[in-house]
Amino acid sequence: MDKRSCGSCTKCCEGYLSGEALGQAFHLGKPCHFLSLEQGCSVYQERPQHPCRSYSCAWLVDNAIPEWMKPSNIKAIIDYRELENMPFILIREAGERLDSRVLSWFIIHALKNSLNLEWTSDGGTYWIGSPEFLSAREKLLPIIQ
Repeated sequence: MDKRSCGSCTKCCEGYLSGEALGQAFHLGKPCHFLSLEQGCSVYQERPQHPCRSYSCAWLVDNAIPEWMKPSNIKAIIDYRELENMPFILIREAGERLDSRVLSWFIIHALKNSLNLEWTSDGGTYWIGSPEFLSAREKLLPIIQ
């Protein structure tokens, strides 16, 4: 399979992740200052190493995730993260309610492969995984709420 590319997808820049590019902060609800939805990144050639060049969503790097789940298609961002040295998949809504096909696929994938999974949907955060992951995740509840 050929290496995947972002193409016209800009979900990571649209205000669903946090970071700073060339002194301009972006975060939930505030897209990157340099993003033009019609043209993409206006500073693409000069974009910083971190977070722009170094960031790769899980869809880009994991061919086990189906082609149809490109973030711009499913309106969600898929990331690999760690919590107390335990890897997990994070699915974050990005512009629309999480599609049930996407969530079903990831839940089945996580269960089949003994993976930890966290997702956001309609304002809530949910997770499944190992007992250790669930315990670590539940410890964060008072902080998140």
